[in-house]
Amino acid sequence: MPDNRITISFFIALLLLTCNVVMAQYVLKQARGQAAVYNYTAAKPLFIKAYNKKQSLEAARGLAEIFRNNNEYEFAESWCAKVVTMPGHSPEDELSFAEVLMNNSKYAEAKQQLQSYLSKKGSDRLAENLLAGCDEAEKWLRNPVKGNLENMQVFNSQYSDWGLVRINDQFVFSSDRPYDSVRRQPFFQNSNIKRDHYGWTGNSYLHLYQSNGKDSNSTKLLNRDINGDYHSASASYTSNGREMYYAKTMLVKKSASFLGKEQPYTLNVTIHKCDWDTTRQNWNKPVDFPYNGVFDYSVGDPWINADGTFMLFVANYGEGNIGGTDIYSMQKDLDGKWMSPVNMGRDINTEGNERTPFLDSDGTLYFASNGRVGMGGLDIYKAVRNNANGWTVTNMGSPVNSAQDDFAPFFTRPLELYFSSNRLLGKGSDDIYRFNFSKILVFALEGTVVDKATREPLKNTVITLFNKVTGTPEKTLTDERGHYSFKLDSLTDYDLSAIKTDYASVTGINLTTKGLTESKTLRRDIELEKVELNKPVKLDNIYFDLDKWNIRPDAEPDLNHLVKLLNDNPTWSVEMSSHTDSRANDAYNMKLSQKRAESTVKYLIEHGITADRLTAKGYGETRLVNRCSNGVKCSEEEHQQNRRTEFTIIDK
Repeated sequence: MPDNRITISFFIALLLLTCNVVMAQYVLKQARGQAAVYNYTAAKPLFIKAYNKKQSLEAARGLAEIFRNNNEYEFAESWCAKVVTMPGHSPEDELSFAEVLMNNSKYAEAKQQLQSYLSKKGSDRLAENLLAGCDEAEKWLRNPVKGNLENMQVFNSQYSDWGLVRINDQFVFSSDRPYDSVRRQPFFQNSNIKRDHYGWTGNSYLHLYQSNGKDSNSTKLLNRDINGDYHSASASYTSNGREMYYAKTMLVKKSASFLGKEQPYTLNVTIHKCDWDTTRQNWNKPVDFPYNGVFDYSVGDPWINADGTFMLFVANYGEGNIGGTDIYSMQKDLDGKWMSPVNMGRDINTEGNERTPFLDSDGTLYFASNGRVGMGGLDIYKAVRNNANGWTVTNMGSPVNSAQDDFAPFFTRPLELYFSSNRLLGKGSDDIYRFNFSKILVFALEGTVVDKATREPLKNTVITLFNKVTGTPEKTLTDERGHYSFKLDSLTDYDLSAIKTDYASVTGINLTTKGLTESKTLRRDIELEKVELNKPVKLDNIYFDLDKWNIRPDAEPDLNHLVKLLNDNPTWSVEMSSHTDSRANDAYNMKLSQKRAESTVKYLIEHGITADRLTAKGYGETRLVNRCSNGVKCSEEEHQQNRRTEFTIIDK
């Protein structure tokens, strides 16, 4: 007869497993519901909880999408990498992975995913443009447009700041920074839309701010009639400053169901107009744009010409819609009424999203798109009328464009471009930048990147040069010889870093052109160390006193180096392991090594590494590296080889 205890244990284990699966499905359902209404701040921890209970494709895909939509590209890459290795993943998962790899400037890896996707899907114009963009991006990075890029600190915060325009002597832009305002609370509030924060980002809603452009303390909210409880963004003005068009979201009620309970719904973006009241010296209440469709489609990103008779805007509606959001044009008739919008056609619009149009005084159109050959995300393009009465469109190249989203172009002078970007190393999520096309660079930097062990050159390494004066990064890729180069500004301090898949990142390389009196090419060669999952890496100089487990001062430099390595590679999870020699009994050595491993983890946590990335494991004398086991006579130097601390990357 079977042992009843074994049978009971089996059924308990089966019951626990079943409960875990059921709970994972329940949490996953909750996560799906929050993600469906773009409440990503609530959906993310639910997807994480569901994944920890059961490592499902849906949970991993949900997290990849949330990190991607919130522009957290390093973490999005880590989750996308998991998704494409899981059974049942789709070709579209590979396409999403490719786009995230491009956002991280990993064009060679992105090409592999795109080629795999196209081999399964056949013709796909968006994917083909992305594939071409991988090659073109490398050329643009190696041959950047001459000029000076500056992060406009006076406008930017740690939050999203974008869409700068100038009217008279003032600047207006959008931001989701925290704000103070009196909110009118309705008697009944039964909408899924929350007033205290935007569920997508967890920040405030976007509002329009005004600044003199010289002092950040001058920044203030536009009045309450313009900035309601929800989003206000993308302002555009006539030349006299008396007509203003902007994009807005509002709480609009649908008819209640027969149960008297409002169902969740998504409101679309709408355009509104305000007129300046010269008597009151203030804006009148906004009026609706005649082609709004709050329950059916979005219209936004308005641009108005100098006399208010011609408008550009974007929308995702109509029989002529080519894909995503398209750019439309519209004119007023002789009676001053807006005529029907006209889609600008395939010369301008693509199957992707076109955004933030701007037309300069010469009739040149500037806009953002993610449907063309580009560097990743939204890129800024320049469109000029050609002899066939169509448009010739060109990418504005690096450093105006980056691997992330670049959009909202606005010229204040012919050679002075303001635009917005969520590129890495900015001050916040989206930042406002200025690019002056006239500056000539004098100094240069070049070097070679090699594998530390084999000395082989490493091509397609992402090299980032951070300008400490302007607060802006510039990127390039190493060529077949592992070579890279940059042009440098004079009197400037820089920070250099190198990142490549499967290698430990190198950051914090300092260099400067200050004090140089002659033109010069600086040289910085870089060695990258290859890292592998589940392969222990020994830390030098991590020693403990006899029978002690506290961290000694002489161990701190190597541990601080590990802190930097983990900060440079934020997706790594590591096991910190401690080992002893064979002297003393086995049980004692096991306990002592565990305490030493835990002390090491504690040190890392105290220096900013989150606990969920670290595991402490003591191995005692179970993993000796030489012959010095119990009873074997060895020198002190041989025993020391076994008293070591190691780290192992268990997830990257």
